[in-house]
Amino acid sequence: MPHDSAEFSWWNGLPYTLWRAHNAVNRVLHDAIKDLGVTVTQLGLAVHLDQLGALSASDLARGIHVTPQSVATALARLDKLGWVNHQPHPVHGRVVLFTLTERGREGVRDGSARMAEVTDRMTSVLSDGGAETVVRELRRILVELEGSDRPTETLWPIRNP
Repeated sequence: MPHDSAEFSWWNGLPYTLWRAHNAVNRVLHDAIKDLGVTVTQLGLAVHLDQLGALSASDLARGIHVTPQSVATALARLDKLGWVNHQPHPVHGRVVLFTLTERGREGVRDGSARMAEVTDRMTSVLSDGGAETVVRELRRILVELEGSDRPTETLWPIRNP
């Protein structure tokens, strides 16, 4: 139901509250992983490579809805840390594929454990079933705004032809 602009309160509105919650969660996540030497975005890319296997920077950018430049910068950092390897695509020689190294897999395991601790902290303040409800409702918003609630949906045709 649309809000009447005269009655709408910026401070109490859903977009503003989501934005504040996003910023708070981002700060807590950053603090949880900062000694790993990666950002939340860099860890997220490593998780995708761990789960999906070799991908190009373009595949990753499309899959998580960020700019190719941001992905290239993040992958360069992961490469410098020894978390990823890169090699030419076996068919499309101009395409570079990225894979995780063992060091990258260790970083993903450590970072994922820390993310789980943050998740536990967040869900502990919700009522029973609250986390599932929040996730379900946020996914409904994602479907409305982006057409999908799956961040890597655009990767599946690439990974599973």
